[in-house]
Amino acid sequence: MPGLDALEKRAATAQSLTDKVRHDLPEPLRAHLVAASRRGDDLVVIMDSGVWTARVRYAARTLKARLEARGEPAIGKLLVKVRAGLSTPAT
Repeated sequence: MPGLDALEKRAATAQSLTDKVRHDLPEPLRAHLVAASRRGDDLVVIMDSGVWTARVRYAARTLKARLEARGEPAIGKLLVKVRAGLSTPAT
């Protein structure tokens, strides 16, 4: 099924980007990352609570530099969003 194959490929790409972002975020933020995706040149980072958004924005320059150094295409803006209704226990 070509449609299913395309969907699987997009899901794998999204998971790969999320894993890269998680790796390059500061340690206290990693457990709170829900997902990451690209919207054109911009990077969209979704966190589990608004508590973490300011910290992600503060780390944006370093995060973008690390991702680009590891082969991610140039990132325009870093957009931070909150996925309401999710809670991830800190470990």
